[in-house]
Amino acid sequence: MLRLSMATLFAMVLSLPSAMAKEVSISGSTSVARVMDVLAEKYNKTHPNDYIAVQGIGSSAGITMVNKGVVELGMSSRYLTESEKGEDLNVFPIAFDGLAVVVNRTNSVDNLSEQQLYDIYKGKVNNWKQVGGTDQPIAVVTREGSSGSRYSFESLLGLTKIVNDRLVSDINPNSLVVNSNSMVKTIVNHNPHAIGFISVGSIDRSVKAIQFEGIAPTPNNIAAHKYKLARPFLILYKVDSLDKVGKNFMRFLKSKEGQKAIADYGYTPVKNFEQ
Repeated sequence: MLRLSMATLFAMVLSLPSAMAKEVSISGSTSVARVMDVLAEKYNKTHPNDYIAVQGIGSSAGITMVNKGVVELGMSSRYLTESEKGEDLNVFPIAFDGLAVVVNRTNSVDNLSEQQLYDIYKGKVNNWKQVGGTDQPIAVVTREGSSGSRYSFESLLGLTKIVNDRLVSDINPNSLVVNSNSMVKTIVNHNPHAIGFISVGSIDRSVKAIQFEGIAPTPNNIAAHKYKLARPFLILYKVDSLDKVGKNFMRFLKSKEGQKAIADYGYTPVKNFEQ
């Protein structure tokens, strides 16, 4: 009886390595993390010996962690700067997203021109009546400095300047800074005078997404290149650094199943990849 029990125990010990999932971390943009959580969950269910762990810490932090070899995979919701690019870095898009301009649902303003939005974030326009709304002050909400969403928003609108050979933000310093899409929505939902920007995939009934230059922030308009406040969702990793699990997950992201999941979640999938 003892011999049988020892044999059984020995067999269980031998089976432990295959039973323990191999974990791969993917860190970076909080906007990308929102859909990546869904993609990782789908992948993990069909790959019981693998585990993809998603961490939303901001685009800049994710890029830095990949470059330093802290994580295998990074996420960015903006294009990389020249200083962040390396010869040993692979970067490719898995989707395209828009930055929706959002206001409180009670706000009567339904559209802003590029100039109007620029002037609001510069602090030149500070009352809603100046852009067709009621006589109320505008409460401007933006994201933290390391946010890919903020980088893309400011770059697309020209809200930047060069200081000491570096490209830096040029928005009104009195803007309220928050650290996630959900925090932007919370502030805008509770403040009838607020304006902010979030990922199109984060739009819900708590806020009102308005038109930009007369175009609504929809996946169809982004895919047709009609909506101009658009940016990529990027995955990055060092050349030859991915193990089998990482490579399998990359193939999943590029697959029809992965791209369909991206579309189902409200983002614009990338149709063609350079293999």
